[in-house]
Amino acid sequence: MSSQKGNVSRSRRQKHQNTSAFKNDKYGASAQVKKANSKIHDGLCQHCKGVLEWKVKYNKYKPLTQSKRCVKCSQKTVKDAYHIVCKQCSLQLEICCKCGKKEDIVIP
Repeated sequence: MSSQKGNVSRSRRQKHQNTSAFKNDKYGASAQVKKANSKIHDGLCQHCKGVLEWKVKYNKYKPLTQSKRCVKCSQKTVKDAYHIVCKQCSLQLEICCKCGKKEDIVIP
């Protein structure tokens, strides 16, 4: 059993192998999936861009229904899901829209 104390190595190989990769539009894409697939994630650092691409790839991305408040200017100008800073503040302060850290932006 792999949960035994001190048992670090497995004695057998993996039981189930994935034969094909997950496809989020396998049975016909809905409008929401099509929109998420075509979205370009700009104004993000490399890590946050990877997180959002993973969410889109595995159908975990949930789009925003109403505008959110920006944490910098306190205006309801955040239009993208999982973002905390609006585009204007992000460009002005040169920070990531999702995490708010001052890192190099992949697509400004």
